[in-house]
Amino acid sequence: MMRFNFDWMSGWSFGKKTINKALIRCIYLETVAGVPGSVAGMLRHLQSLRRVERDHGWIHTLLEEAENERMHLLTFTTLMKPGPMFRSMIWLTQGVYFNFFWVAYLISPSFCHRLVGYLEETATASYTKVLECIDSG
Repeated sequence: MMRFNFDWMSGWSFGKKTINKALIRCIYLETVAGVPGSVAGMLRHLQSLRRVERDHGWIHTLLEEAENERMHLLTFTTLMKPGPMFRSMIWLTQGVYFNFFWVAYLISPSFCHRLVGYLEETATASYTKVLECIDSG
């Protein structure tokens, strides 16, 4: 289900695969990929403040991951600048995904870490497909 929605929202499932579509797909993926680290880092930070306990490096690690995804995004945006419609789709997707992930992380952090693992596998598969499309012309 998630994969279908991602393919549809990024425009990958329509028409011929082009370099422009590949860049849209990669940019779209990276805008979503930065959300989990931000949300998890924020919630762990607040939990650490409430409990007045050390976090043993989790906050920093999660925020570094979010920053890493942001740097991937900025790399892709040097190749293509998203227009207003695409930015609106990003804004909408991030809003929905941020709230979903926030609630899910409050309920089950372990589920969220597994979900992020699934997203990383999806990213790997997406980048592999993009490279195959580029290689095949």
